[in-house]
Amino acid sequence: MRASLRAVLVLAATAALLQGCAGRTLYRWGAYDDALYAHYKNPQDREAFVERLRVVIDEADQAGEKVPPGCYAEYGYALYEEARYEDASRYFKLERERWPESGVLMQKMIGLADRRGGKEPVPPAPAKPASAPPKATKAPAKAPAKAAATHGPAGALERR
Repeated sequence: MRASLRAVLVLAATAALLQGCAGRTLYRWGAYDDALYAHYKNPQDREAFVERLRVVIDEADQAGEKVPPGCYAEYGYALYEEARYEDASRYFKLERERWPESGVLMQKMIGLADRRGGKEPVPPAPAKPASAPPKATKAPAKAPAKAAATHGPAGALERR
């Protein structure tokens, strides 16, 4: 009896210690991957997809955590397809701000949404200044070429 109680206590303590070692993720994924998978399997259920994306974004905002990459863009595109161009543009801008590597694509999507919504397209966000190109330096003067040795008619070396 004592041995089984001891085994249970050791097992419970080990489980508690291992639970404390669980790492946190960088983003609040929520049901984002499940929503995408369900949408790709059944694209006709757009309303449920849009609502699930909205929930993922709201939960991350309420928890003060980051939304996963692509989530704002996916939600913005869903709004774009519903002809909610102003809202779509807002989420494309959020994606561009949070994920600068998506800037080129998001700028195009913002322009499309703004044109469809009757607005003037927003100019691209200012690019970070590029570092100055390296200064051109003169190549060092080449040393005069050494005379090439060639074989003469009798096989003797000649200097040119």
